[in-house]
Amino acid sequence: MSIKELLAGLFPHLARVCVDQVICSGATIRLRARTGTTEAACPGCGVRSRRLHSHYERRLSDTAVGGQELLIHLRVHRFLCRNDSCAKKTFVEQVPGLTVRYGRRSLGASAALQAISLALGGRAGARLAGHLAASVSRMTLIRMLRRLPDPVVEAEGPRAFRTAD
Repeated sequence: MSIKELLAGLFPHLARVCVDQVICSGATIRLRARTGTTEAACPGCGVRSRRLHSHYERRLSDTAVGGQELLIHLRVHRFLCRNDSCAKKTFVEQVPGLTVRYGRRSLGASAALQAISLALGGRAGARLAGHLAASVSRMTLIRMLRRLPDPVVEAEGPRAFRTAD
């Protein structure tokens, strides 16, 4: 089994990025990674573009590995939209399963923190997250809880009223 196969098995959300460096420092593991894409679809109009504008580094917090905090330093590309009528002139590529627009956490880390906030709420959830090497404040967990959509409740029709014979 190669390192790439092992990495894809243990970290499936990192399968679409190229990991360049792993740095262990104290209680933190830092991954330096980059995307290997040459084109991306504009989120505004859907037109695919290969015209590169620039690139920059995003820093994402991910779920803990071996009790250590995992930070991903991800180099992403900014593309120019080819559609002149599109309101977006530039856009940044997103890595499916890993990033969302303006997100500072991976999708897996966000899902784990949402589950903690649903189960425990503020202070207790923040204490548990700290033990799981994902330190967040109690207010962050409450904001995540408030951002969740309301559960869908299917209304049943009126029930027939039965009388005892």
